[in-house]
Amino acid sequence: LLLGRFAPTGGLRYMGRTFALPSRQRRGLVPLLTPAARRTGGVDHPWLQPLPAGWSGPFDRPEPLPYVQVEPSLVAEVEVDTAYAHQRWRHQVRYVRVRTDLSVYDVPLVIP
Repeated sequence: LLLGRFAPTGGLRYMGRTFALPSRQRRGLVPLLTPAARRTGGVDHPWLQPLPAGWSGPFDRPEPLPYVQVEPSLVAEVEVDTAYAHQRWRHQVRYVRVRTDLSVYDVPLVIP
């Protein structure tokens, strides 16, 4: 999963990505994700497609990362280590679970 948090300006900031998910977790997530819609006169998905190489980690992925763009409407609980640089987690994070009890508006904004 590619992970993001909203900024005070309203933009969605890329924070990092998880390790590869086991098939059981992937199957559980699919029905909860909504493909990003192309909006006429609105805002398209805020991240580039493919994700630039430097965004997803220069050491483990030196090339751009193609991905499926979805609506940023799901909150995931993750476990991270203390390596944090350039407003991103430096290492991949561990996905724990979906938090259907939380809205994206419940997650604290990322402050530069």
